[in-house]
Amino acid sequence: MRTFAAALLLCSLLASLCSHANAWQDTQEQESLRAKIRQLAKQLDADKEADRDAAEKEIQEIGPEVLEFLPPLDEEASAELRMRLQRIHEKFFEETTLDFHEPSTVNLVGEMSVLDALEKIGKQTRNRISLEAYRKQAALGEVADFDIQGVTYWEALDEVMQKIDWQIIPKDSGKISFGPTPKVPEDRNGLLKSLPRESIPPVYIGVLRLQPVALSKTTNFLDPLQSTADLDFVVQWEPRFNPVFVRFKMDKLVVRTDNDELLLVPTDQSSDYVPTGSQLIVSMRVVKPTQVASKIASWKGEMQIAIPGRTATIDFENPKENTGKTQTAGDLTVVLESARKNRDLQEVQIGVSLTNQLSSEVMQGWMALTDGYLLDKEGNRIDHAGWATTRITKHDIGLSYLFDIEAPLSDYRFVYRAPESVILQTADYEFDNIPFP
Repeated sequence: MRTFAAALLLCSLLASLCSHANAWQDTQEQESLRAKIRQLAKQLDADKEADRDAAEKEIQEIGPEVLEFLPPLDEEASAELRMRLQRIHEKFFEETTLDFHEPSTVNLVGEMSVLDALEKIGKQTRNRISLEAYRKQAALGEVADFDIQGVTYWEALDEVMQKIDWQIIPKDSGKISFGPTPKVPEDRNGLLKSLPRESIPPVYIGVLRLQPVALSKTTNFLDPLQSTADLDFVVQWEPRFNPVFVRFKMDKLVVRTDNDELLLVPTDQSSDYVPTGSQLIVSMRVVKPTQVASKIASWKGEMQIAIPGRTATIDFENPKENTGKTQTAGDLTVVLESARKNRDLQEVQIGVSLTNQLSSEVMQGWMALTDGYLLDKEGNRIDHAGWATTRITKHDIGLSYLFDIEAPLSDYRFVYRAPESVILQTADYEFDNIPFP
């Protein structure tokens, strides 16, 4: 037993060492690529045009990953360098921008457990599925014969769940949840005969999955216009997809019943959401139909989704000496406004803006994806001790970062990471045949 335990310990240590070695290797490869691209970027401003052309060609041959390592531009950059970097950026921008009209596809053929099928879906689509809470569930250990070819991520998940009579559970949370499909119990007295026996099928739109969750009717005796039909539905997106803002256009919502009543849409309802995970529950209401209507024949609307671009890294050497310096990357502009002592802490203040800022709500969602920190001379990261918004205007956002450090700020680099753009995309959706209670 001791020999076996020792062997297990050795295997564990070897696995850990391999993991650290792989991580180290990845870091080394990234640093090597960063150094190469930074050197080529310098040649974009060389004296000879042939050298500039050669550097630009080599950068473009590397591929879209160069965008992560291209240097930000400051006010001292030449017109030639700006022009060539802009040209490279435009070439790869569309390739690196997620489009929710382009879903991941799945292929699962053969016998395997449901758990294995879910893990394969995650690997094929680069959508991480958290399965730790389900590994001890007997149902997910069941083996089934799969023939899923060329379907979207969400269609594949629904098909896999159907094998064990489970379903995707809608929640206002970051993680995708699964659970057994609820069943209406035996009802000899007919007390439950009005309950729905099946869920409304989901709608798939690119990387999105939309499904009605509940429909209710309310009668208001004091204000007839507050007598409403309320629909709750879940909107889910592939986990690799990270929208910063979702809006449902109320002026585009058209709801008709099976007897062709066009239901009035109140304009005083909220339709803007700042997601915090990979799904959200949406609630909408329309004015209650007549008793003749038995179901919603069509619930048709339009949604807008704000999608962040690639993450840009902007850094300022010796923040105290570079106060007032401006750097840009894509649509992102960062101004180092001040770096000073604030009581027992060091404070760095910056102003950030995006070209064609969409709205304050979009910017709030975008802010959740940003990060500011220090790097010491050895390259070690020092996280901030707190941050705050100093202003929000139509043009920019002011941010303050506090650091609990003993050495002066001149010994550090301030690094700011943020999506360099936000793109607003639009999708039409429609539900049909939703029965009224």
